[in-house]
Amino acid sequence: MGARKTADSLFAALADACRRQLLALLGAGAQSAPALARELNISRASVLSHLGALNEAGWVDVVHDDSGEALYSKRAHAEAQFFAECVALQTPASPEAGDVLDAQAAAWAREWPTEDANVYLIGQRLLRLSTHIDRALKEAAASQGVLSAELLLLDALLVSGPPYTQSPTQLQKPLAMTLGGITKCVSRLEQMGLVERTPDPADGRGILVRMKPRARKILENILREGAYGTDWVASSHMPPERRAALSILLRELQLYADAEAARRSDERA
Repeated sequence: MGARKTADSLFAALADACRRQLLALLGAGAQSAPALARELNISRASVLSHLGALNEAGWVDVVHDDSGEALYSKRAHAEAQFFAECVALQTPASPEAGDVLDAQAAAWAREWPTEDANVYLIGQRLLRLSTHIDRALKEAAASQGVLSAELLLLDALLVSGPPYTQSPTQLQKPLAMTLGGITKCVSRLEQMGLVERTPDPADGRGILVRMKPRARKILENILREGAYGTDWVASSHMPPERRAALSILLRELQLYADAEAARRSDERA
């Protein structure tokens, strides 16, 4: 199998969420298919199918113990190859293939030759992307008569699942907003008839915020128009398996950033 085909197989195998869960479990050590099926609460046949795909792609190895039972483990070099390919994705094939940020990073590297220019470049690309996302979210929200923060609050209620009800404290984590900011958004949305506040039966002094059906219609309109702020991701030429790989890398970076922010907040307290 050629290097390009091998890399594509590694990416394609990660497009399935169940396979990513299996790899996470196998990161702790070799396990049998029945044990993995119990962990994920899915059928043994489904696990075997996913393990077969991961094995074929080069993500896992299989050995048999003395009793003949198959044990699966994460292949050591697969992860290194995967991340090497991720790095290669951002490396221009030629000087002409680069963009203004590549040029900035090259200039930055000349000024700071002992530092990792990729750290600078990743930050610059995230800043550029955040500008696009922020603008698109504001436009999408405005098209429905709400603010972008209010749109995100409605989305957080939606993904919480039926009955689409959360306390302000529960909304803090997905929204990364202060309680004051959440209260302000809820008040406006309540005035518009998109949410309602009800007493929290588990907390005599607390309240719950419930999304009304009309709010779901707003989210449906935005989704139908492809204006959720990141519709350009779907319309780009990046294949699904690479989107999955990018999602994994961004998740790792975001979780670390969240942890660092929490640590610094604790230090200031």
